[in-house]
Amino acid sequence: MILQSLDLLRQDPVAFFLVIGIGLAGLVVGFTVHEFSHAFSAHVEGDDTARRMGRLTFNPLKHIDLLGFLLLLVVGFGWAKPVQVDPYNLRHGRLGMSLVAFAGPFSNFVLAFLLGLVFRFDLLPIVLQPGRISGIEEVLGFAAFLAIFFNLILGIFNLIPLPPLDGSKVLGGLLPRSLYVPYLQFERYGWIPLIGLIGVNLFLSYAFDINILGEILLPPALFLFQLATGLN
Repeated sequence: MILQSLDLLRQDPVAFFLVIGIGLAGLVVGFTVHEFSHAFSAHVEGDDTARRMGRLTFNPLKHIDLLGFLLLLVVGFGWAKPVQVDPYNLRHGRLGMSLVAFAGPFSNFVLAFLLGLVFRFDLLPIVLQPGRISGIEEVLGFAAFLAIFFNLILGIFNLIPLPPLDGSKVLGGLLPRSLYVPYLQFERYGWIPLIGLIGVNLFLSYAFDINILGEILLPPALFLFQLATGLN
């Protein structure tokens, strides 16, 4: 995030720190809601592993991974602590695992749509650029915009069906049994193409201003943003 905003730092230092501060706050909230939802859905499904590990909480300190958070701060990509789930305790087996996995991204979409109500009902001005902020209402409007957008991106990104993202577990639980065993073998090494995709995307972004992940994530995020806020 810092590397992606260096031009803004040179142009408007106040706006830079505003973007970084509000953006990180929105992402911490998004990560916390995401991981809490995994823990809560696992608890409902009959597995108390996450509850016993102290993850059934909205305390962000229980969910934030230090290395993942530092990378998020510097390059704009990071992660939270994964919630531990024992699939053998889940009432609905593989389908239960799909539901637990889907609960995280779904919670980000719900949060984004709830925040979108402030724009649908004109409770706050929509502010898309920090340079246009002149008062507390504009600060809150910009914070709501970033929180909505980041939560949508977080939800969509996690639904990519590559391990260890939630989308891989959602897909795995829905596959017929004949395909599930081969898929488990793929899951052991599926993180390699994901890391490769992220690495290539970072290189192309900074070297040639080509953002592959942006091309994948932005169209559905913008569509959902319009649905959530009623803005065009």
